[in-house]
Amino acid sequence: MRPLLVFGLVAGLALAAPSFGEPAGGAQPATDAPPPPPDKGCPSNGWEENLPNFLKPAAKFPTQDTPVKAHDCLFHQWSWEAFVWATALDDMGVPRFMSLPTPDDLLAADPAAGEARPRGLKLAARSLVGAGAPGHVEGAGAIVEADGNVLVGPNGYPVYASVHMNPSYFATAKKNLIVTGGYTSQPADSTFDVGAAVFKPTWLRLDDGQAPPAGAYTTMAQVPVLTVQRTKSQVTITPAPGQFKTVKVALVGLHVVGHTVNHPEFVWGTFEHKLNSPRVPDNTYPAGGVSPTNFTFYKAGTPFSKANQALTPPQLTFDVKSQRFSPPTTVVLQNQTGGENFPNGPGNVFAVNGQGHSAMRNLKSPQSVFANYDLIGTVWMPPNTFTVTSDQTNAVGSVSLANTTAETFVQGVKNAPPSGVMNCFMCHNAGSFSFQNPPPAKLPNRLVAVSHVLAVGSPYAVPNEISGSAGTVGAPAAVAAPKR
Repeated sequence: MRPLLVFGLVAGLALAAPSFGEPAGGAQPATDAPPPPPDKGCPSNGWEENLPNFLKPAAKFPTQDTPVKAHDCLFHQWSWEAFVWATALDDMGVPRFMSLPTPDDLLAADPAAGEARPRGLKLAARSLVGAGAPGHVEGAGAIVEADGNVLVGPNGYPVYASVHMNPSYFATAKKNLIVTGGYTSQPADSTFDVGAAVFKPTWLRLDDGQAPPAGAYTTMAQVPVLTVQRTKSQVTITPAPGQFKTVKVALVGLHVVGHTVNHPEFVWGTFEHKLNSPRVPDNTYPAGGVSPTNFTFYKAGTPFSKANQALTPPQLTFDVKSQRFSPPTTVVLQNQTGGENFPNGPGNVFAVNGQGHSAMRNLKSPQSVFANYDLIGTVWMPPNTFTVTSDQTNAVGSVSLANTTAETFVQGVKNAPPSGVMNCFMCHNAGSFSFQNPPPAKLPNRLVAVSHVLAVGSPYAVPNEISGSAGTVGAPAAVAAPKR
């Protein structure tokens, strides 16, 4: 089940833009916990030397089969291969995933919309096609996470998310769109093809002249101008149609998701920039903990009890003129390797990261910037076990996997099967569109429902908006000009 949580905005102040960079005291690891030992033979012999092959322009997306009793190290290696494939820079210095179609292209009439080609990064939104309900928007980017909450960056801007599909994924998604009737008219056993892949980056907006987090990949992007819609009882913050601003953004997270041989559920890996937040060893999260180090989304000395909180009014405010929210979200990664359930799984993640970083640094080229990103973990299901009743409890590997910039508020503190396990399959499963109560009507379970882009242009999409109580009737607007 995917809850759709909404909350409101009240009058706020402009925020001063902080500086990004190395943590206080210089570059430091995100956690002081020593890495546990990996399994023998992890990573595989020669794997590091082969990793740069995925940078080649004609390189195929990795889809290799893994044995039925596959070592989980192989899955973490796959995540790094997918990451390198996705971030391969072209001659213009643009990562491969940014050349891929986005959800906007699914609704385009252009027959070439699903092809990989040069395209700008547009973290904007479009109105639903044929939908009369105001506020329901979907598109290439989002200001809210899948649970409907907003992650507020240290400078007050929302962290944006985008979605990029390879042509194989795009073709299947387009045939199965809900808004065109494909979801119900296509064969009930429709699935994505082996090799289908989707990438979900998260982006931190920077102020003019502001330095990014040290070592982060940056690019220019169009971001939506947010507008306020108000009634006597409710205020809604949503992208203004046709209004964008071109700004610099920094890549802070990236999901890599692919259909490999024997894994129609997709293998799900996630990466974060090394300076995002403190990271706590799996299953040991202390509510009373604290880190003495500054990170991009964490101020040194802040109690962990104040982290990962989705704020509600009157705590969360928005300033329409500066386009900033307040206060910024304090973030901590509650399981540093996603709650790995293999005995030496955490050590395997550390070991694979070490070789992945080494391979990227050894390139001594602009591609080396991606050595500054860490694999948090990988989650999958046993081979060919994905059914219409599968969910997060069927997961293997990093069974509490979360990215602090994409699943900030739905992290599991400790693996406690079955109800305490929280991972990608909690939302991405065959029942993704069957939990709603009418309207809209529940849709039947489909294996292709593992993809949420099927909801683009329909009321099943997560609204790209933040809504809540407008406060006392007759009170001033829920936004204010910044105080000087």
